[in-house]
Amino acid sequence: MKAVVLSAFGEPEVLQYKDVARPEPGPDEVLVRIRCCGVCHLDLILRSGKRSRVTLPRILGHELAAEVVEAGSEVSGFAPGDLVASFNFQACGRCEDCRRGRPSLCRQTDGDIGQTRDGGYAEYAVLRAGNLVKLPPGMPLEHACFGACVYGPPYKAIRQVGRITAGQTVVITGASGGLGLAAIQIANRLGARSIAITSSPAKVAPLKAAGADEVIVSSDGAFGEEVRMLTGGRGVDLVVELLGSPTFHGSLRSLAPGGRCAVIGELHGTPIEINLGLLIIKEWELHGVQSASRDELEEILRFMHETGIEPVVWKTLPLSQAAEAHRELANREAIGRVLLVP
Repeated sequence: MKAVVLSAFGEPEVLQYKDVARPEPGPDEVLVRIRCCGVCHLDLILRSGKRSRVTLPRILGHELAAEVVEAGSEVSGFAPGDLVASFNFQACGRCEDCRRGRPSLCRQTDGDIGQTRDGGYAEYAVLRAGNLVKLPPGMPLEHACFGACVYGPPYKAIRQVGRITAGQTVVITGASGGLGLAAIQIANRLGARSIAITSSPAKVAPLKAAGADEVIVSSDGAFGEEVRMLTGGRGVDLVVELLGSPTFHGSLRSLAPGGRCAVIGELHGTPIEINLGLLIIKEWELHGVQSASRDELEEILRFMHETGIEPVVWKTLPLSQAAEAHRELANREAIGRVLLVP
């Protein structure tokens, strides 16, 4: 089969499109034919060598949707022809975090796709059955592949952390990326007002077209006062924080009393200071949010399909152009996601 193999860490050119042996499924595994795979910013980090969990050689790609070809002898619930999407970690099911219903906190994960197990930059992959979820009938694979990694965190931020309902207001930082656009779509489907934050004037029109009710251009992260003006001085019910330290103080300044801030991303790893007096007086809630678990992915896929959400795909490229996809994502050219198709 054809695959894109990472044999050494470095720039996009280290991604090699080549022939490799098609894998065979073990007893608890499923052989799938990859139909499409999204390119995630995490893939760029893994390619660079900044994440030590990656073992080489490795086939990257965890935002995948596929068709089941063969199921292992111990697998039930999947059969050839089933259409599936994946989430990229497999919780142990035994630790304290798993037992209390927080599998995303499990530190005994096994088989993280694209890191310790080969992923979707290939024509075929062998995955743990526990990493797969069947698609709702009629859902396009090109939508489903983004369910866990792209829609998972903002869905959890808006539905679980924010508890957002119709008429409430959400600020979204880093709004022109895939997760930002997903957050705009989710907020809109719930009848909420969305205020998108971007550093680029060129992205105002695309963000409006994607459904943002308001767009603020801010190059220094000091957008809190403008948000408060747009909300009559009250502030917003939720901030979906996708950039982290560069915009965090603006995000806090944007919050209404009792508001929630869901932190999904952190670009620089820079420590920040928080005025604990304001945290107490305003009764703000700060939450960290990771990607979706298996049960959450099933719920997210249903929500996407039933509400007609279509992921914003900036460009679709053949698998052989994976290096080009990495270059364009690194240059921050994309508005939305980049999709690889074998």
